[in-house]
Amino acid sequence: MSVSQWIGNVDESTFGREVLERSRRMPVLVDFWAVWCGPCRTLGPVLEKLALEMQGRFYLAKIDSDRDPELARRYGVRGIPAVKLFVDGAVVDEFTGALPESQVRRFLDQALPGPADKLVGVGRQAEEGGSWEQAVAFYREALDHDAEHVAALLGLSRGLLELGQNEEAQLTLNRLKPHDRDRVEARTLAARLAFGAAESDLEQWLERVAHHPEDLEALMGLGEALVARERYAEGMERFLEVVRRDRGYGEDAGRKALVRVFDLLGPGHPLIPKFRQRLSALLFA
Repeated sequence: MSVSQWIGNVDESTFGREVLERSRRMPVLVDFWAVWCGPCRTLGPVLEKLALEMQGRFYLAKIDSDRDPELARRYGVRGIPAVKLFVDGAVVDEFTGALPESQVRRFLDQALPGPADKLVGVGRQAEEGGSWEQAVAFYREALDHDAEHVAALLGLSRGLLELGQNEEAQLTLNRLKPHDRDRVEARTLAARLAFGAAESDLEQWLERVAHHPEDLEALMGLGEALVARERYAEGMERFLEVVRRDRGYGEDAGRKALVRVFDLLGPGHPLIPKFRQRLSALLFA
């Protein structure tokens, strides 16, 4: 039964619709309570006040744990009041006990998705539908709200790369803080950008290597062009050859290029163990 636009009583029969499905559109705060519970009677009005005050930042779903003990057991409720925040069908944060209003506000401010988070979510949906222009627009808007939002920066860089705007994609990726640049996705995007510019140069490098097989710069260029064409094994063979001939060439360029390919392929790719082992054999022979 709906108490207001932002508050409703939920039971086993409505939980799927009112909590799980609704949480895919907006955060849902679930309050497990009982009539006999004194702290529940203290916390309940605080939650209701904040739900009405925040008008749409979250929906408050109230569950009587005596009437629906299975729901309480399913979500590990061992004491009440128990408050759990659902986003996209899953619990993302929670607390137990009758916290004062100031602490509940702090919990919500930290746990609830902000405007940038919501826009990133919409951007991802646009990506899934193949609408890269729309996705880029949503990521830009998210960054207007939070210029350092990591998911928005990654999303914008990803979208720009898909649209062929590689220079801006690189500038966007450079906005990440140093520790965020070490994320798997950031390294993958950096690798795609590093190799992407070489795609059109394959014939040029093939000819140069054919005439000057000793030219390590040409071998590096050929390797990058092959990787850009998704001929990964062939490209990595060239990088290994550079390492074999001159480990120090270009400030360790051959090894660094191989590592970028590993990042590009991602964990679990079958080529990585083979080439990592061969690289180690060269480095530590």
